[in-house]
Amino acid sequence: MSPFKISSKVKKKIGKINRKDDNLNYSLQPFVTKWLRDHPPKLSYKLKPPEMSFETWKQQVKKLILKKIPTLEPLPFNKQKFKMVGETTSNGIKFIQFSLMTIPGLRVPGIMCIPENIEHKVPACICIHGHGQNIYNTVGMKKSKNKEYFGYELAKLGLITLSFDWIGSGVRESFKNKYLYFLQDEGQRSNWLRFIGLDMLGLRITEVQTLISFLENHDDVDPNRLGIIGHSGGGTLSLFATVFDDRIKVCATSGYLSTWDHSILAMYHCGCNYSADLRKYLELYDVYASLAPLPLAITIGEKDKIFPYKGTKISIPIITEAYQETNHPENLLIHVQEEGHRFSGEKIYPFILSYI
Repeated sequence: MSPFKISSKVKKKIGKINRKDDNLNYSLQPFVTKWLRDHPPKLSYKLKPPEMSFETWKQQVKKLILKKIPTLEPLPFNKQKFKMVGETTSNGIKFIQFSLMTIPGLRVPGIMCIPENIEHKVPACICIHGHGQNIYNTVGMKKSKNKEYFGYELAKLGLITLSFDWIGSGVRESFKNKYLYFLQDEGQRSNWLRFIGLDMLGLRITEVQTLISFLENHDDVDPNRLGIIGHSGGGTLSLFATVFDDRIKVCATSGYLSTWDHSILAMYHCGCNYSADLRKYLELYDVYASLAPLPLAITIGEKDKIFPYKGTKISIPIITEAYQETNHPENLLIHVQEEGHRFSGEKIYPFILSYI
């Protein structure tokens, strides 16, 4: 006899679970919120003992991040198998589209913007777009909803820029449904990598390190004056790549300053945001603080809905204190613009130029 033939009266007699009962919780989100409140990050700058030097704390943070986020060995310049796709010149900028191998069996597409009439080696900057954008947005060939034109705009200011599509984005993938891309496909790719012992952020960092090696060997690039800039997901990658690679002399992020508790752990975010168990030990402001005294520029919108300003207000004084402790407060720029989740180069560009 099928159990589903039990009378509906039976269900009524056993009562109904009330998930709205204030004293009883059945849902995961309130549980996580309480867990985060009861378990502050163990290695946070806020909890650093007064007797511990900043450098000791910084090295502990870096060691932890390098251990927790698995990366692969970046390919050296002589094994990258550079392939020219095409080039042209417009508005005083030479655009070179190319691809090269960053990881054995995996190529990255990119566009370099090189100012015309270069007479000596100049600084270079790796430019990283956010979710839903691609290299053509960054270099100004396609309209960017978040005004992410830094690949082109920095080149107009005299820098060589290299924009690329990170793993799972742009021309590297084909998504039939853009909405499903955010909800499913990008997260699914992150899950694939976790399941085989790799990490999406870690592979993207590996690609950045390979691209840095490429720039170091470019005839027109000063290898000692390299920067990185990114918006949103590109800001995430810029920040963590800087932790991994000391060749980066200035880091600039946009649309990526809040707390993890107020952003990626409070609402839906793309799967690549979640690496290992970092929140057990750190908050986002700790990763930023660990860069001190490296030149760091951050821009964030007061009306940013996915990296809420409520978390930003908590983060700013902590990062500021870290730079003050290293006696280089001038190496930190935090620009709060009045709009939402969009890029602004108003303050960031002069800052980058002053350091590389």
